[in-house]
Amino acid sequence: MIYGLLKENMINKKISIIIVLLLSTFSVSSMNRNIISDKYGNDSITCLQNLTLSREFVKQKSIADAIKPWRKAYISCPKSSKNLYIDGSKIFKYLIKNQNDALVKNHLIDSLMSLYDLRISIFGQEGYVLGLKGADMLKYFPDKIDESFQILKKSVELEGSKSKASALVAYFHSATKKFESGLLEKSDVLEVYSIVSSIIDDNLSKGGKSEKFYLKAFEKIEKLFVPFASCDDLVTMFNEKYNSNKDDLILNKQIVKVLSKKECTSSEVFYLASKMLHKNQKSFLSANSMGKLSLNRSKFSEAVTFYKEALDLSENNDQKANSYYGLSASYFKNSYYEKARSYAYKSIELKSWGNPYVLIGDIYAASAKNCGSNAFEYGMVYSAAIDKFLKAKNIDKSLTDLVSKKIAVYSKYLPSNEDAFFSGYEENATYEVGCWIKETTKVRLK
Repeated sequence: MIYGLLKENMINKKISIIIVLLLSTFSVSSMNRNIISDKYGNDSITCLQNLTLSREFVKQKSIADAIKPWRKAYISCPKSSKNLYIDGSKIFKYLIKNQNDALVKNHLIDSLMSLYDLRISIFGQEGYVLGLKGADMLKYFPDKIDESFQILKKSVELEGSKSKASALVAYFHSATKKFESGLLEKSDVLEVYSIVSSIIDDNLSKGGKSEKFYLKAFEKIEKLFVPFASCDDLVTMFNEKYNSNKDDLILNKQIVKVLSKKECTSSEVFYLASKMLHKNQKSFLSANSMGKLSLNRSKFSEAVTFYKEALDLSENNDQKANSYYGLSASYFKNSYYEKARSYAYKSIELKSWGNPYVLIGDIYAASAKNCGSNAFEYGMVYSAAIDKFLKAKNIDKSLTDLVSKKIAVYSKYLPSNEDAFFSGYEENATYEVGCWIKETTKVRLK
């Protein structure tokens, strides 16, 4: 026990000395920076040795051992490598995490912020580094919410579609925090949401190694957006923006993306933006949106035309799956049931999702009265529909409530015990549904 206490005291003492050295780095280095002009300082060999040593310690997660050579490199050759600043931020974060003294901790955080500023002045990448700085300021200085917001705003403005996923999350988070503090209007939060949401969508559509980070960012932002997730608010905001600049294609694309995601597609502004976008810049997005609009307005033949265009313009399997799903829904509404099912299965072949199964269930239910000659046979078509609803729920748990309601409704039309008896079937027996459906189900009774 005594040994353990002595060891802990030695570690704390070592960290305290390191912190003092680090905090003095910024005043000492500022003097040396006026003298040092070349990349590796006055002693390039020693500079490279310290750089290599500190880098290896950081890679091995031996942060405390990395500090001394890192400090020497930082003082003697601050222009030598961008890794000096990448590792430096890790060192400061380690010390901040393990520091209990509030005053010392604040000094360390200030030094971390200065490190980001110096990195920008030497190596550029202002937008990217401001994203790192703003996210850390939001984390460590919750009382400086406006400053964090402005830094992150500038970062996203500079980086645009190249914005780092974590910077986008921090930007929207800072906006919600400003709203909670009464420093931002709800409409401003919605504006930030529309910006970060569009950037995330663009990056998700590209795929690649960064896709998983943008997917996590999407999930975090959507969770933060729940209190603001009102179609009326979004439509009001976009109405004002659209009326002031109807020909702005970037704005029209943003309106279509955000309102599509939030399923606010019945609004007039969504229709106008989609129409303008499709007219000037045909794409999967514009054709798919026009297909949705045509469905909503019961123009089913037009919907088929637009979804076929969307299919031709699709750039990946996800978009193709959505196009086939739209075609399925369009043919279903136009009472072409077999063709509707065919397109639903094409969608499923390209993407594992539950919605097409729900649609097939609805198609079967709509066909019931035309697929049988008695109550038992009609009822078994509803049983086949229930199979599809259950399949949808197993694939996508978010459909559970919708599916449960549909099953509750259609279960009322299942055969009775008497119907089954006179048709020679028992409950849970296997039954082959005829008509155009031709699928096996089990006997379910109401």
